[in-house]
Amino acid sequence: MTETAHSEDILLTVPDFSLADSIYILESRYSNDIEKKRAQEEILEKIKMYNMGSLYKILCEDKKLMDLDKSLVKSLEEKNNQELDIINAKIKDAEDNCGDLEVRTAHYSKTIHFIRIGDKQKSLEELEISYQKTIGSGYKLELLFLGVRIGLFWHDSKIANSYMKRAEDELAKAGDWERKNRLKVYQALSKLVSRDFNGASQIFLDCLTTFTAVEILTFEQLIFYTVISSVLTVGRTIIKSKLLTSPEILKIALQPDQHFLLEFIECLYYGKYSRFYSILVDIVYLLQKDRYLHPHHRYYLRNIRLRAYKQYLEPFESVTLSEMSKSFGLSTNFLEDDIVSFISSSKLPCKIDKVKGIILCNTVDEKLSAYNEIIHKGDTLLNRLQKLSRVIQV
Repeated sequence: MTETAHSEDILLTVPDFSLADSIYILESRYSNDIEKKRAQEEILEKIKMYNMGSLYKILCEDKKLMDLDKSLVKSLEEKNNQELDIINAKIKDAEDNCGDLEVRTAHYSKTIHFIRIGDKQKSLEELEISYQKTIGSGYKLELLFLGVRIGLFWHDSKIANSYMKRAEDELAKAGDWERKNRLKVYQALSKLVSRDFNGASQIFLDCLTTFTAVEILTFEQLIFYTVISSVLTVGRTIIKSKLLTSPEILKIALQPDQHFLLEFIECLYYGKYSRFYSILVDIVYLLQKDRYLHPHHRYYLRNIRLRAYKQYLEPFESVTLSEMSKSFGLSTNFLEDDIVSFISSSKLPCKIDKVKGIILCNTVDEKLSAYNEIIHKGDTLLNRLQKLSRVIQV
């Protein structure tokens, strides 16, 4: 293996997303004391192992997650400076005595150094220097992917999206299918973070058979995010063809500790609503524990309930509240309040007859409304085409 190829492999190891997960657990209000204590121990172990002076100061001084140990800060800073002096000496030697390859490799080492110690600003600055000194499209793409990962590590969507756009532009000029497939995973995760579950689902489903982006997600995480986003957004035919019968999903979902994912899909598809609600409690708990999805767990909970209600009500012209509440394993009062909230926000085309305790479904009205909307859009498009035609004739 050449030195440059070795440097590229090292680039794939940073930043450490398991460390980001531990930091989230430490600062999350959804973590208990035992989880926080374990997370703090794991973080401190890595801080000492990789001399993460910058990150340690951020966690202590900015985030107030730990008590600052001044002696530890001094020790970490001394080790950081020593390592940086060695790297700078290698860069100078490469510039004076070697070629471009050695200079690039030395700058890659400096980029990795700043990422590992948790210096966000300097890691981005050095990343740009490394990028400018890189010639090959493949290595440039790896640096752009690294920029996306830095943004995701620090929860900085602006940085992540900026590097994502640059990677997309670079890939448009190259026929690198392996990196194009990896970029799809980055794009899907970015959409997931921004609450575009539908967009994320479409890309995740497309990535299942070609997944190699292990530097950003484990295969288990890929399956979890695919199931979570798809159950909320895709149609029943897609659930059947791409979830319930997918070898990639079943490989994970049939494992004992992951079987709840398969149940989650099956219960919605086959209308086992009471069990679906029971599993949903566990799903929401996992969303709260996930550093990407925790801001969206309430949105997800509300909209997955809406999907289940719509699916249940679709075949009926009317159904009693008591019958529906029994199917979902919910109290009648809770179900009524929940249904009313969706009706009042125009999410469910129904009415409730409180005297008779009946839900009256207006699925025909919903289809008619959709039809009228299509007609309206068609008329608007036709008018625009007519205006354009007159302008062209003039």
